[in-house]
Amino acid sequence: MKNLATAAQVQSILRTNSILVEVDGSVRRITLDKLIESINSGDTQLLRSVAWGVPIKQAQQSSPAWGREGNLDMWKLFKEQCGRYLVKNNGHAAKLSKTNSGVYADGTTLDESIGHVLFHAPRLYFRVITDAVSSIPYLWMSLIPIGGHFIEEANIGAYKGSMSGSALTSRSGATIAGSKTITAFWNAAQVNGKDWGIINYQHKQLMIMLLLSEYGNPNAQAMVGEGLTGTNNGSDYTTPLAFPTGQTKSLGDAFGAKSHPWTTSGGVAVQNASDVSILGIENPYAQQWEFTQGIYCGSADNAAQDGSEVFLYEGNRLPSSAELASHPTGDYRQLSRLTSSGYMQKVILGEFFDIITAAHGGGGTSYWTDYHYANNTGQVVYWGGAAFNGASCGLGCAYSNYGWSDSDAHFGSRLAYYGKLTVMSGAQLVAE
Repeated sequence: MKNLATAAQVQSILRTNSILVEVDGSVRRITLDKLIESINSGDTQLLRSVAWGVPIKQAQQSSPAWGREGNLDMWKLFKEQCGRYLVKNNGHAAKLSKTNSGVYADGTTLDESIGHVLFHAPRLYFRVITDAVSSIPYLWMSLIPIGGHFIEEANIGAYKGSMSGSALTSRSGATIAGSKTITAFWNAAQVNGKDWGIINYQHKQLMIMLLLSEYGNPNAQAMVGEGLTGTNNGSDYTTPLAFPTGQTKSLGDAFGAKSHPWTTSGGVAVQNASDVSILGIENPYAQQWEFTQGIYCGSADNAAQDGSEVFLYEGNRLPSSAELASHPTGDYRQLSRLTSSGYMQKVILGEFFDIITAAHGGGGTSYWTDYHYANNTGQVVYWGGAAFNGASCGLGCAYSNYGWSDSDAHFGSRLAYYGKLTVMSGAQLVAE
């Protein structure tokens, strides 16, 4: 009998190849095409054996402690394939140590000046299915196709964007960039090459999926750490922007927080301030808002819009002025947003797990626990929250009050690579 623990790993399989699943307490074999067919027909029992899931209880309870179900070993396997890499402008990459981002995984000395420190995640398949008995929608996720949709392979800045000359970078020990328009940030990313841009809407979805997968709870400040807001900051607008990147290098690819020695905010003691890591993504909330491509809103100032529109478009690009006045060219989806502000109670969700706020009525520790800022003229969407936003911050916290030409020190972004990585060892990357 074959020892499955010693079986060789593969990176892909044919539709006619078989995998092993547990059914009613027994191990069974099924071909990949039959597996996909069965999952697509709504076989929840089979889905639980190859995917992990989170019940999205936004309509059933105020507590954000939703829990996790299904194949959590599959989540562990996915998590093992995520982490920080040093990526050169040409897409050549090498894995950093999982426990210390100051060195390559093979022990080779790291020189960040030759590239950018990015967080990498493989393609994540997902689907949203409403349970017929409880009426609770479940977000199911897996490394293998399960029907529904997927978040494409992600390569995004492990650190907030900083500037090296005219280029947007992702490096430790750097001053975070601000006071630029979204167009200026995207152009600065393009200085690295045509495959470079800034983070997009799917990357923000992915961050929430990672949080839910680890904790079954969308309250990032409670689960991971308060961030640089601390538990009582709300008056210091400048100090958090001066803190350099890379404070979580010693956390490597982990979820967690590192206490930050920030002591005063407007003369008041700051408690529980921390730099946070979402599986290697440093401070995606509670330091500085982040511009995002792939999404924009309508404006009541435009004849063809009333301001409630949300447009989700494809491609590594920003929309043209003509698109901003009407709708995207090419493939796009259109949703509706609330044009008032408040704590998030519900998101649109739907089949695409859309994280656009659909109802207010939550709080800092209830429902989605994050805040939503909007009006009917702002078109740019920012995520995460600046430190002075306090308990409003979080991975789902969105801000769409401003226009395309606006900039502020508290508006930054994060680098993203949209090409395919060529992975090698640290020694090979350094020797190129």
